Amino acid sequence: MGSSGSKQEESRDSPAKTGLQGPRGEKKILDLCETEEQMEKMRVLLLKKKINQLNQLSLLRCEIERIHRERGDSEKRGSRESRQEETSKERESTPEEKRYDPDDPTLTIVAEEDQLDFELDNFPSPRALMSCGHAVTPTSLTNWCRRQLDQGQRFFVCGMPDCDAQWSFEEVRQMALLTPEEIRYFENKISENTRDCFNTKSCPGCQSTVMRSDFTNLCVQCTVCTNDGRRPFFFCWQCLREWRGPSPRTDRCDNRGCFNKALKTLKNCPDMTFSAMPRVTGCPSIRACPSCGFLLGHDQTGCKFLLCPQCCKGFCFVCLKNKQDCMNTSKYFGICSSGVAPRQTSVPKLK
Repeated sequence: MGSSGSKQEESRDSPAKTGLQGPRGEKKILDLCETEEQMEKMRVLLLKKKINQLNQLSLLRCEIERIHRERGDSEKRGSRESRQEETSKERESTPEEKRYDPDDPTLTIVAEEDQLDFELDNFPSPRALMSCGHAVTPTSLTNWCRRQLDQGQRFFVCGMPDCDAQWSFEEVRQMALLTPEEIRYFENKISENTRDCFNTKSCPGCQSTVMRSDFTNLCVQCTVCTNDGRRPFFFCWQCLREWRGPSPRTDRCDNRGCFNKALKTLKNCPDMTFSAMPRVTGCPSIRACPSCGFLLGHDQTGCKFLLCPQCCKGFCFVCLKNKQDCMNTSKYFGICSSGVAPRQTSVPKLK
């Protein structure tokens, strides 16, 4: 009995062991008390328990706030370091704007507008005169010459409509302040475009290189095969098979399947849009030079004028007029007065 009584007393004095929590649980605990003294002791125990719980909760909140502060500080540091790293990378990857030195005695610095800045980028450099007398900046000159190379040209020609001056690569290299990477690119493109402009093909009989002298005749004689076979050997410049039928011909030979690939390209190429001239529509993406028939494509950027790398004559890609005639009634980025020229149905011959 004594043991049972002590256990009952312990159960009454220890609210944590009763499994009763909250206001209702506290009331039930107090109802179990038999005397006022036990009830007072139980109230003190319950109050101490609440105080202890509040202290633990306060400590927990402080710990959570500390963790949040540390995490926030860490994220801020990481974000700041990330921004600094991105800024550093941008500085490393963005080349410094090329500028002329106003004190360079080899330059003719002028207070004129940049005449090759066709897209109005307003490059922050003093202007200097080229040998033809037109003012440029290093970046505008680089962009203009790179565009000519990308269009297959192997010469550098002034972009002003009233100027047909050709600049040497040495002048372009110095005035454009070309970097070593740009110099390599320019040299490679010049070599590539020069090879492409030579009108040569391999003879189907002996694979030797043959150059066509008459651009109006598809029937070409191979001197190597003629000398070896002791009879004239002629082949078709278009289908690269031994010539059949009468000659000279400008359209095809009598071999089955011989057709003008250039005409097929002109007929089937898709239309294009100019990024700087969105109102110009229905323009084919491939054109034959009106002067020599060399096929050219437009990169869809910049102005509408191209310089043919084969005959070195400028023309409008939209209306197919020569550059000067088009400029008499239009501008670099303006709509042509005669509209968009239709698709070409014949390939012009070198004039």
